[in-house]
Amino acid sequence: MPEPEELATQLLHQLMTLSGEVAGRMHDGLDRLDLNERTANLIWLLSPDAEPQPLRKLAAQLRCDPSNLTLISAKLEERGLAERRPHPEDRRGRTLVLTASGRDVREQLIGMVAQRSPLGGLNTEEQQRLQALLAKALTTM
Repeated sequence: MPEPEELATQLLHQLMTLSGEVAGRMHDGLDRLDLNERTANLIWLLSPDAEPQPLRKLAAQLRCDPSNLTLISAKLEERGLAERRPHPEDRRGRTLVLTASGRDVREQLIGMVAQRSPLGGLNTEEQQRLQALLAKALTTM
């Protein structure tokens, strides 16, 4: 039986491989949605069901400088996919919210990724188990 460190290394390798595969499959469809990787990642984060996040928090989640997020946000606004608004609790802060067109593009993006996902080969029970394990791993960060 492999040592825990060896298992962790194997798991990390598999996760990196899976991540690369998902990113590659996503790249193939971004042109059809006229998105680049950065705009797609930001649209992905902007869940219409979640509380609006401050731009600084979105920049941290994307691991980019807030000034870069401002540029990405401006591109989404130019296309009518998102709009910047004052933060509901902090009027000095700004949030980014998807427009109706942005929500449509987000749904297409999610559908495209789900359709092309290697995780689609897992049944519902396996996907739920994997989701629970990944959620547990994320809480240890």
